[in-house]
Amino acid sequence: MSTTAAPRAEGSWALPLAGAVAAGAALALESVVNGRLGEHAGSLSAAAWSNTLSLSLTAVASLFLTGLRPAFTALQAALRSRALRPWHCLGGLAGGSMVLTQALTAAALGPAPYTLALVSGLTLCGVAVDHLGLGPGSPRRITRRRLAGGLLAVCAVAFPVLAAPDTDRTVGLALLPFLAGCALSWQMGVNGRVDEAAGKHPYPAVLLSFATGTALMAAAVTASALLSALPTPRSGPLWHYTGGLLGCVVVLSAVLTVRRIGVLAAGLGMISGQVLGSLALGPLLGEPPAHQGVVSVGALLLIGAAVLAAPAGNRSRSGPLTPPMSQHQPGGRRK
Repeated sequence: MSTTAAPRAEGSWALPLAGAVAAGAALALESVVNGRLGEHAGSLSAAAWSNTLSLSLTAVASLFLTGLRPAFTALQAALRSRALRPWHCLGGLAGGSMVLTQALTAAALGPAPYTLALVSGLTLCGVAVDHLGLGPGSPRRITRRRLAGGLLAVCAVAFPVLAAPDTDRTVGLALLPFLAGCALSWQMGVNGRVDEAAGKHPYPAVLLSFATGTALMAAAVTASALLSALPTPRSGPLWHYTGGLLGCVVVLSAVLTVRRIGVLAAGLGMISGQVLGSLALGPLLGEPPAHQGVVSVGALLLIGAAVLAAPAGNRSRSGPLTPPMSQHQPGGRRK
């Protein structure tokens, strides 16, 4: 039985990795869009709008999807049996904080340094999330290669940030997207657990993610309105308001890829897409060539991190399946 599963898993790597790369490119573009919206509507308003649009689009999608009732029934059963805990359903809080961080820092840092800071946090925490088994499937243990890849990813963001002209300001700003990357890694893991509990139907995980994220943004907007007046939005191009659409692409792609290749591998795919996307966006946004050169060095370091930290073939998957003590006994899965 095990010999037939391995080839299928190996062949399944190409499509999930391609999806993760596409999601990373969408995330790089989303950071630019939300940052531009924040310039004329206020950072908090931009983040709230992006989450609200994502939630609205997800709600409309329910009219065209099938299998929703069995998925939510399975999710409720998992919560009742405590196979899934309530905090697993709060991944959207991390997503909401990431969108807010985008609006606060992306425009000031520029798309490439922002992206490098975000994905270094995602990669480093992805090693821990996989090791602790917070994501779907069996834990993927920390190896020296994976740990070295995470540390190299931190070096990848340190170089372009420290080389920036206004180092003190840049370091302070880069810390926020780094922490947002850590939160995004956790979100990918718990959303994957919700997807697994719902019978591998991605809709409940996506809906819960945007619902909790929108609730966080509503609370933040309310608190801000009570403490000080919200900025009056100025008119801007229509594309400044499309961040929520890109957010749907990112979250859905993350749920679908994490279930197949784990948090770290999905994060590495997103790293590639984000770096490629940010480097392509830089010249379009008029960033100076010297800045692009610094970021290119960071991109090369991230590629090295991917080589070191990426699981070798399918061995990381077959490892957790080998504890035969719990798997071969009839009651092993019910502990």
